[in-house]
Amino acid sequence: MRRIIRALFIGIVISGIVFGQNTSDPRIRQAQQLEADKKFKEAFKLYEKIHKAAPENNTITFKLAGMAHTSKNYKKAINYYEKLAPNGNPTVLYNLACSYAIHGKEKKALEALESAISKGFNQLGLMNTDPDLSSIRDSDKFKKIASSVKAIENEPEAQKFNFWVGEWSVYGLNDAKVGESSIQKILNGNVILENWSGVGGFTGKSFNHYHMDSGRWIQYWVDQNSGRIYFEGNFDPDQNAMVYFEQVDKDSEKPLRRLTFFNISTDSVRQLSQLSSDYGKNWNVEYDFIYVRKP
Repeated sequence: MRRIIRALFIGIVISGIVFGQNTSDPRIRQAQQLEADKKFKEAFKLYEKIHKAAPENNTITFKLAGMAHTSKNYKKAINYYEKLAPNGNPTVLYNLACSYAIHGKEKKALEALESAISKGFNQLGLMNTDPDLSSIRDSDKFKKIASSVKAIENEPEAQKFNFWVGEWSVYGLNDAKVGESSIQKILNGNVILENWSGVGGFTGKSFNHYHMDSGRWIQYWVDQNSGRIYFEGNFDPDQNAMVYFEQVDKDSEKPLRRLTFFNISTDSVRQLSQLSSDYGKNWNVEYDFIYVRKP
């Protein structure tokens, strides 16, 4: 995972702290070819020569830091990351924390990690699983830092729709079965995916997630006929329900739709769809379903 994060973010680092620097040294291509040929020691030595000639080239500095860490030369990795740290790039600071931690400098690792978070590093899932941080992960300081990350995992509102997750049989009027639905968490558990299968062959999916910046829940529904509906809403604690409203233009002649999911119990959810042609003054039932959790 560490190698991936370094390779993945080098473009970001370049745009963040390197833009406009000269990378025209012809030896760079030679060093890159050595890497492609998996001659990493030779490539590292050549990059060091390039760096010595142009120490201000942060691209090469970042490259050397990552290669040193991967080859377990943590002392050199720290040296190169420390050169970049004053720029305040969150990925550099995170990688510096990892090099400190694995080199036995736990206090400095926590300080660098805290700086990374303050500069915008928000990959809480990586922090909680990265083996490089294993020496500091059980500390109270790490837990405090992790709880401060602006990440969906730390947002209580993002868990409010978990009651809908599961395998369901769905019933309508007179207890007639109208379909089945498999509701799953995807994308690191941050998106709720609905897989609907109606008894008449009608199928569809919806993607539900909490959007931190707007403080709203969003649902995007699409069906087998390419029909689509876009909702926004919030959890209503008074009703113990997720309440969505279809987003339509006021000039549209299309009726406004309200979609409410009531958390009845651990094994049942009520889904009520209502329509309004007067912008919410009056509502008519479109359908009223009961979800019963499968054994």
